[in-house]
Amino acid sequence: MSSEKLKLFYRSRVRFFCSVVAILWLLQTCFLGALLLLVKQNLRQGVEDDLRHGMSFFVSKNHRLLYGPQIFGAVVDEKSLGNLDFVRIIRGDEQLLFSTSTLNGVDFTMLSQIDPSLSGVWLPLTIRPDQTGDEIWNISAATPAENLIVQVGSRDHHLFELYQRMKHYTMGAIVVALVVAVIITQLGLKLSLLPLNRLANRLASIKDGADDLLDDSSVVLQEQRQVFHQLNEIILQNRKLVNEMQASLDNVAHDLRTPMTRLRSVAEYGIQAGEDHEKLREALADCLEETERVLAMLNTMMNVAEAESGTMQLAIEPVRLCEMLRDIVELYEYAAEEATVTVDMACDERFMISVDRTRFSQVIANLLDNAIKYNKANGRVTVTGRDHDEFTEIVFEDSGIGVSEQEKYRIWDRLYRGDRSRTKPGLGLGLNYVNAVVKAHGGTITMGSVLNEGTTFTIRLPKSADAMEWDQITTS
Repeated sequence: MSSEKLKLFYRSRVRFFCSVVAILWLLQTCFLGALLLLVKQNLRQGVEDDLRHGMSFFVSKNHRLLYGPQIFGAVVDEKSLGNLDFVRIIRGDEQLLFSTSTLNGVDFTMLSQIDPSLSGVWLPLTIRPDQTGDEIWNISAATPAENLIVQVGSRDHHLFELYQRMKHYTMGAIVVALVVAVIITQLGLKLSLLPLNRLANRLASIKDGADDLLDDSSVVLQEQRQVFHQLNEIILQNRKLVNEMQASLDNVAHDLRTPMTRLRSVAEYGIQAGEDHEKLREALADCLEETERVLAMLNTMMNVAEAESGTMQLAIEPVRLCEMLRDIVELYEYAAEEATVTVDMACDERFMISVDRTRFSQVIANLLDNAIKYNKANGRVTVTGRDHDEFTEIVFEDSGIGVSEQEKYRIWDRLYRGDRSRTKPGLGLGLNYVNAVVKAHGGTITMGSVLNEGTTFTIRLPKSADAMEWDQITTS
């Protein structure tokens, strides 16, 4: 790995690590903040409840004082103040202030100047002449009757200080949470990478040849088992592809060796011809013939690759099926006579198909060539074109050597050649190309065969709008 790639790798890893740490730290901070806020609300709610309870207790004990004609000169039992430090009664311009005996050093003038409507928890107030800082008070005000205000208050002795300490502890916990987030992230990354490291080691052992497949017996999680299963399938598939490729390369090398050897021999013959122009011309003609054969093989391989990749360009046009079949059957008359094979054709002259004429002619020629090539002496080949409502059917029947059960499912593979077909020239590309072209036209091709009795190939092509219109014209 290059230094630049290493830098990018470590940068991405650091960014990921920092992102996870930040998320964990943010979650912990939010949790601690929410917990502190909840504690604060509960403490304030408790203080407010105490003030309301104290005010209700005072009002119930001094009902005549509050609602009588005069408020001055009244005597109030200190016990009725309960946990309150002062009670302030305001009616019109009259004001009466009661306090507990423990409220020493308080300037009652300053206390009486507090806003009558002031209410709140943990309020900072200055009510002593020699006070250097604010005292924390809890105050509540109510209007039990018209033109009557009752204001009560108590000094906060511990709860505000407790909350302040909890706030400082929370700030310290947030700092600790950052360290915890870093530790958790580091451990999480190590634990998450542990199965990948084990998998990498096992794949390395497979690469070195120590193991054939991944052993998932020690894997606990179902997800990891699925990954192991998929990788084992990929490993088996790659091995199969490698084996098939090796066999295919052997076939290609075997089939190319003959024309290349002949090409070399003809070239040597031409060199030895000297000034004999006739021999030179004959040698060049033979070289041209052999190169054409090699080019035909390579072009077939390229066509197969193009068809399988789905990039094949089709020039679709309406074609008379019977005319196409007749031309190709006539083309193979000489080959059929040499092989002592009779070729029959049956087709309805009226219907048409929409295909790429060149490509589909290659399909028909390939199937007919195979039917003749792998037939028996005095054998027979029947080519039939049938018209159906929604598709056109083309059937090739022969009385040849047939295909074994083991080979039926492999004849469509690229470069595959059966054991009994290796004595015939070819690359094993024909049926693979035929299948690809038929599928490119939206059709299907099937094969049925009985060993030593014969083989039947059936092509079905969907009808296009043009073909259906032509059928309607011809039938009418």
